[in-house]
Amino acid sequence: MADITPAHSYPRKRGGRISKAFIRLLLFFTALFFIYLGANKLAGAAASSDVFVIKDIEISGNKNLSKAEIKELLTFKIGDNILKSDLSGAEKIIKDLKPELKEISVKRGWQKITVKLYERTPEAFVLNGKELCGIDFEDKIFPLRGYMYSMQVPEIICKTAQERADLLKFIKIFKPICKDFIGNIAEIKYGLAGAIVFKLRDETDVFWGDTREQQLARKFDKFGKIYIDAKAKHKQIEYIDMTFYGSGRAVVKPKEETARL
Repeated sequence: MADITPAHSYPRKRGGRISKAFIRLLLFFTALFFIYLGANKLAGAAASSDVFVIKDIEISGNKNLSKAEIKELLTFKIGDNILKSDLSGAEKIIKDLKPELKEISVKRGWQKITVKLYERTPEAFVLNGKELCGIDFEDKIFPLRGYMYSMQVPEIICKTAQERADLLKFIKIFKPICKDFIGNIAEIKYGLAGAIVFKLRDETDVFWGDTREQQLARKFDKFGKIYIDAKAKHKQIEYIDMTFYGSGRAVVKPKEETARL
């Protein structure tokens, strides 16, 4: 039987496949284009709609800051489009201009924006230049407002930022131990020997000495008894020296009374 071999072999045609894939791709991008175009039109319609207008700005959490001064700092106002309002930008501006705020939260609602304020509370007073300011346990200095001026907290007397930070750290540890007694401390500073010194509101100086945390509770308990006993015996006390507490003793010096003429 004769072997029949074609004179030429031709490649299989793939034009049909290529054209179908191309059409699918074209349809896919066309659909994307119309979706994008529709989304833009929808966004434009939403931006111009009265439904998305800010009709109320609610401010809460303020104790010393007024709502009016916060509203003046907002980058949007009633009547603006709520979708175009830069909430994070407003938060940053207000925090930068109002250091007395620990945190601020700005959120969208239905035709309303809510602004929640978290104000700082002074744990001590400190001089910032010539101005008496508040300071919290984050070592953040801020201006005093409203009721803060009448707070019974110690004033930190310091020469450097490091001294201030160290005394603030001591107050943070000491406050839960002494509780309400912290209100009796008018000033706190470092003495000449580098030990902590309190000045109480009755003008008594307290040379505290050792500040080790593990001894603080027992030392304060001992001091409390000495102070109560000294107040019962003397009209005024010049100082109580607790620097010798480790050796089991303390020194109480009453104020000498000036003779009346």
